Amino acid sequence: MTHTKPGERIPVVIDCDPGIDDALALYLAFASPELNVLAVSAVAGNVGVERAADNAARLLDHLAVPSDVPLYAGAGAPLAGSERVPDEPVHGPGGLGGVVFAEAARQTAPGHAADALAGLLRDRPGEITVIALGPLTTIATMLRRHPDVAGAIGELVIMGGAVFVQGNVTPAAEFNFYADPEAAHEVLASGVPIRLVGLDVTRAALVPAEIADELAAAPTPVREAGRMLAHLAGVYAARFGVAAAPVHDALAVAAVVRPGLLDYTPGSAAVERVGEITRGAVVADIRGVTGRPATIRFATGVDADGFVRLLSSRIARHTPGRSIPVESPVERA
Repeated sequence: MTHTKPGERIPVVIDCDPGIDDALALYLAFASPELNVLAVSAVAGNVGVERAADNAARLLDHLAVPSDVPLYAGAGAPLAGSERVPDEPVHGPGGLGGVVFAEAARQTAPGHAADALAGLLRDRPGEITVIALGPLTTIATMLRRHPDVAGAIGELVIMGGAVFVQGNVTPAAEFNFYADPEAAHEVLASGVPIRLVGLDVTRAALVPAEIADELAAAPTPVREAGRMLAHLAGVYAARFGVAAAPVHDALAVAAVVRPGLLDYTPGSAAVERVGEITRGAVVADIRGVTGRPATIRFATGVDADGFVRLLSSRIARHTPGRSIPVESPVERA
């Protein structure tokens, strides 16, 4: 667990692949005084790594995030195989639901994200929570290149996996783990303390289309969040007949902001890398059958209403003229 004292802001780094739900997760993170975001990194996933980095840079500028929060580019392809073609119909052209932010003044910092994040972790051993919102390629690359930093990670909170439910890319696999199952397997087996926020809970915490409409009627930069959320809700309405959408990555950030939102079951896990129809599937051991240490906490329950309230209210804090209050004490797991 992260070694921070009650009332202190939680130092985090966020690895993402924006993507609508990544973008909304960043809206949440930068409106949450509980968090001290030290860096953002981009990885290939919903879009290619260059597009992911550009989307992140544009969004950080749009939210007036200080320039001393660096943005790094990470892995551009899975550990094995070629780059996966993103599912554009979900996130729309450009990856942000058709929302086009102004060209960014912010540049990506030099160096690979895997090396930069390792340096941050070494400087503050046991303090930093890593929030991984895309495929785990950059995180796995970091652990391969710098195996010593596994012991320096305070906690790794991952949006990924379908543990006790069906997947969303195949019946067995969730998108992030399917995009790079080798990386997912290596990270889950690393011994790092992990909270796994998967489809088990993100599908149970749908944000209604009405919330998107309310946000879209607000001034910029809140308006753009509403438009992205409305696009996502429209996709799910067309596919599943429900006027609401999961915002997968934002729930992983919310799990750090408000640990009590989720219930967990401890265990260990492996990720299928070979199966013809199960590649990317999570095989969870919650009974200790394998004898592996129970270093993973699987999210199995969620306060859905609490999440929707938190996400919508925090996005609204980006309204011009509104201050972001520092809340005390900061809630801890």
